[in-house]
Amino acid sequence: MKYRNKILVNLVASAILVLLVACGEKGVTSEYEAEARERAVVAAKELLECNRKNIMQLEEAILNVKAIQSEYLLKGDTIAWNAFDDSFRRYVQANDSVFAKLIFKE
Repeated sequence: MKYRNKILVNLVASAILVLLVACGEKGVTSEYEAEARERAVVAAKELLECNRKNIMQLEEAILNVKAIQSEYLLKGDTIAWNAFDDSFRRYVQANDSVFAKLIFKE
């Protein structure tokens, strides 16, 4: 049930993202951008520290990352969403390039 709720949040957030990106946000700033970047680093650290051999734990950690990121879409803030994504990716790439290639398909 817990995973189903997180998946549902991600689906709703993705739909919101599509709508917001279609509308555009040129010249708009975000009050949540700095917070999003900080939370992304924490989420990335937690993901890298989880037991990746335990698929359930890895899956839960990834869903947690997406749930946190989705909060910014639910607030209607694509700038913070993108800031989270950028900071998360950079942290993972800097600290575990092999894992980054696996999860980001690079």
